[in-house]
Amino acid sequence: PEPPKFLDGLQEVINPGGVVVLATPFSWLDQYTARDQWMGGFRDGETGEVVRSKNVLEREMLSRGFTKIHEEQMPFLIREHQRKYQYVISEVTGWRKAGN
Repeated sequence: PEPPKFLDGLQEVINPGGVVVLATPFSWLDQYTARDQWMGGFRDGETGEVVRSKNVLEREMLSRGFTKIHEEQMPFLIREHQRKYQYVISEVTGWRKAGN
């Protein structure tokens, strides 16, 4: 997947004034997303500072004309098999596209 490309596509499918709800645990894994496509979850190579996905997502959405209208933590459970589960907490945000 290419997260920035996905965010770019929102402009085409969301009407002015429309709302987007994004839910993500920000669990970046090389097997699913190439490291150069990660929106945070690493240290900046030059400064050594932690690049937080939550901050990158907000910057990217604002630059595309969306305003954050909601934010919450939402737990969910993934059943891998009969005796193994993953308990994960997702960052859920709501965004309104600028316009009417």
